[in-house]
Amino acid sequence: MTSLQVALFVLVLSVFAEWLHGRRVRRVARLAFGPDDAPRPWTRVAPYLRCLALVAFAWGLAVMFELHQAAKDGKPRDSKQAARLIFVSDLSPSMYLKDAGPEGKSTRQERMREEVETVLMRVGGDLRFGVVGFYTDAKAVVMEARDPELVRNVFNGLPIQYIMKTGETDLGSAVNAAVTLVKDLPDETVRMLIFTDGDTIPLQPILPRPKSVKEVLVLGIGNPRKGTFIAGHQSRQDAEVLATIARSLKGSYYDVNEKHLPTDALGDMVMRAPLPKSGLDLAQLALLAMTLGAIIVAFLPVALQYFGTHWKVIRPQANPGEGAVSR
Repeated sequence: MTSLQVALFVLVLSVFAEWLHGRRVRRVARLAFGPDDAPRPWTRVAPYLRCLALVAFAWGLAVMFELHQAAKDGKPRDSKQAARLIFVSDLSPSMYLKDAGPEGKSTRQERMREEVETVLMRVGGDLRFGVVGFYTDAKAVVMEARDPELVRNVFNGLPIQYIMKTGETDLGSAVNAAVTLVKDLPDETVRMLIFTDGDTIPLQPILPRPKSVKEVLVLGIGNPRKGTFIAGHQSRQDAEVLATIARSLKGSYYDVNEKHLPTDALGDMVMRAPLPKSGLDLAQLALLAMTLGAIIVAFLPVALQYFGTHWKVIRPQANPGEGAVSR
């Protein structure tokens, strides 16, 4: 039965019960209400109030049951088809140069951590997270994580670079390794965000984007105009290299050194807050109906008992000092 059918059934049943109760009350009206043979005028609404209260409570209870069943029957999303957000992070020494941020006073690594945080704050839903760190090699640090705190932990100073051999950054090999890691996942379930300054040895040919990857965003860190000296060369955000990687993977390149990644670039991963509602939703209406119905049903008999009639039946008591009445 639907909630409306339950409400209709209770309405019919309560109306019949009130009609039957009214017949019985009329037979003993003088005993119940005294010589006036009638209760106070306000009690005329009592049958209607009781019927409406019972119907409201029954409807609210049925609605809550329906909502519970709908939530219970909703099947969770298959983990194999869940969207995956993979962060590919540059861990090379050049990422510790201090030329990043709107004022150029942050290290590139700090700016990358800030940008990761802004992304995590905007995405939501049934997501799996992964982090791939690279320097001279690429390592999967976290994969298939449900909790974004694991991603934050990686970017908050986890010293992954120490497990890699020292040398020059091989960005091409790192990107290819990250692509290889996700190529066997279900089609179009992976969104890959590549954070790097583009400081690398000559770029190797980039592998084609696999079917598993739906979107690739190459996010540039570091000053793109002025270089900083390190390891015998000037290091800066190399827009040409990053744009080449983005084109090879059919993705997009964004300079996020001073401005955050636009929200629209995150697509359907963005958790958008619903617009504020001017009224109550169905569950709130059901709870309100149950509450009001229960209050009326509980307090109406008390009101009828004490304020329903002028006639008060009292028990006669013998005066003190008087003996028992003999027959």
